[in-house]
Amino acid sequence: MEIRSDLEDGVLTLTLDDGSRNALVPETFDELMALLDGAGDDVDAIVLAGNGSVFTAGLDVKWMKGATRDDVGGMLVSLGRTVYRLWGEGRPTVAACTGHTVAAGTMLALACDHAVAAEGEYSWGLMETRIGFEMPRFGIELARLNVAAHRVDDLILPGAVVSPAEAVEVGFADELAELDAVVARAQERARELTELPAHTYAGTKRRLRGATIDAVLAGIEDDIAEVMANGPIP
Repeated sequence: MEIRSDLEDGVLTLTLDDGSRNALVPETFDELMALLDGAGDDVDAIVLAGNGSVFTAGLDVKWMKGATRDDVGGMLVSLGRTVYRLWGEGRPTVAACTGHTVAAGTMLALACDHAVAAEGEYSWGLMETRIGFEMPRFGIELARLNVAAHRVDDLILPGAVVSPAEAVEVGFADELAELDAVVARAQERARELTELPAHTYAGTKRRLRGATIDAVLAGIEDDIAEVMANGPIP
């Protein structure tokens, strides 16, 4: 997985691109964390984008099936830490969801302050139930604080798959754009958010999310150990 990094007018665009489905592996999370931590004072906002046909199809199931249970558990911990690092980023963050955005992909979109979904026959959803393991607490809390309250259970319990339009309706995403315009619109929205006072934006985000982030990360290893004990993967 390559993550391209481009800075223009204060907006850092991080583009996930493995040339295919953007399947996520442990190294992806290590690199993304390093890029977020290394973003300097010249970065005012961050856009996380997919390649031309997919944002991300989630965790690399093929990798998981060839890994030990300990390694899979470690990857889930890394996913949770990366998602919450993104969710807690003080600068504005926007997801440019260029196509399919499922499972861990939906989590990454939810972790951004704003998500632009591509119009078309693309899939969204927290599909963990369908692919064989319980939803980790970090995914549940993220959904509870983003998704319409009356839809959380009926989306997460069956691992429901929804269209981009329904993703916006339920709260997985915030707006629709034509595929070719998704990245540009995400960058535009990022610039709009930078017009707000940076210190109050970061401080308010910390007040909104900080307690949840601290609580979830404090127990993430125990939670993932329980998920792995109850699930058949790999």
